[in-house]
Amino acid sequence: MSASAALSARARVLAGYRNLTRARIKLFKGDDFAMKESGRQLREQFELNKNAPNSGPAFEALLQGMDEAAHMLRHEIVRGDLNEDTGRYEVKIQREHVQGSDSDDIKPEIEPITEETVRRMENPGQVEVCKSSSNRKTE
Repeated sequence: MSASAALSARARVLAGYRNLTRARIKLFKGDDFAMKESGRQLREQFELNKNAPNSGPAFEALLQGMDEAAHMLRHEIVRGDLNEDTGRYEVKIQREHVQGSDSDDIKPEIEPITEETVRRMENPGQVEVCKSSSNRKTE
């Protein structure tokens, strides 16, 4: 591998690391335990893969994994804080957490969490079992 290709691979890895670090800082701001633990886990994963090849499909898969993890931290996890007066968690949902909110033309709908929605989630009612697509026969 040429020196410029190795440098490019290093730059891509460092950019992914910075992206993940920024995402975890934004998500866990104010939560010292989560901040420390997520930093430890991030460093641990990078240490585990420090001898991975810096080109080819395995390298690209690791980079894609970093991008997906950062996306998950930014868009798929919402932190809540316990309101000790009410005993309930307060969550501030941002636009990036709502599916379909990427476009200004689409007005995403958010169903409020009420006692009724919790009851529906806890007791979903009838569950329909679908036929398996596998060729294996069950007895």
